[in-house]
Amino acid sequence: EKRELKSRLEILSKNSLRNPVVEKILNQMVNVVNTLIDTENDKLEKEGKPRDFKFDEIRIELARELKKNAKEREELTKAVNSGKIEHEKIIKILQNEDGIKFPTRNDIIRYKLYQELKNNGYKDLYTNTYIERKDLFSKKYDIEHIIPQSRLFDDSFSNKTIVPRQVNLDKGNKTASDYILDSFGNEKLEEFVRRVEALYNLKEENISKSKYKKLLMKGSEIGE
Repeated sequence: EKRELKSRLEILSKNSLRNPVVEKILNQMVNVVNTLIDTENDKLEKEGKPRDFKFDEIRIELARELKKNAKEREELTKAVNSGKIEHEKIIKILQNEDGIKFPTRNDIIRYKLYQELKNNGYKDLYTNTYIERKDLFSKKYDIEHIIPQSRLFDDSFSNKTIVPRQVNLDKGNKTASDYILDSFGNEKLEEFVRRVEALYNLKEENISKSKYKKLLMKGSEIGE
């Protein structure tokens, strides 16, 4: 309450973001907000009051949600709430079992990715090396993008897994499938495919179909 707030939002300068589409959308939002502020301040001025309008409440609805019907929006809300409850459970586990006082979003993702490896004996998918729980949150391991972001622009959970840091560095700009073939040969690639298929075919706690496809995708299949 004591923090000083800006009276208006500032327009983002050109090329200040890597994505020009996002930049354009954000600037449209800034213009809408500033117009609302100016309109309300004009009303206050006419009433002889100072121009110090502030919003009491702001509601944000994403365009993709507006297209959904009431039932679909209700299901979406349930999914969001379910995800929130799951994250709160994980936060307590990280605090009580791993001694992380203030778990970050990355800590939660690391834990969830680690649990995905449970039915592989908590071994990473690329090299099949055991990951000790005490090392999970150390610099020994990275959250790795299965298909490099530079090639697919995908930062979703289905495009992530936990691997030793050196493996992440060695993999570079390759897909998981190409990296294993180039680094370890065809026999290790076949073992990798069997590991991924075994996890995907489990009835419970399996990896998603989207992650399954990304793990087995060749670089040549990404396209332009």
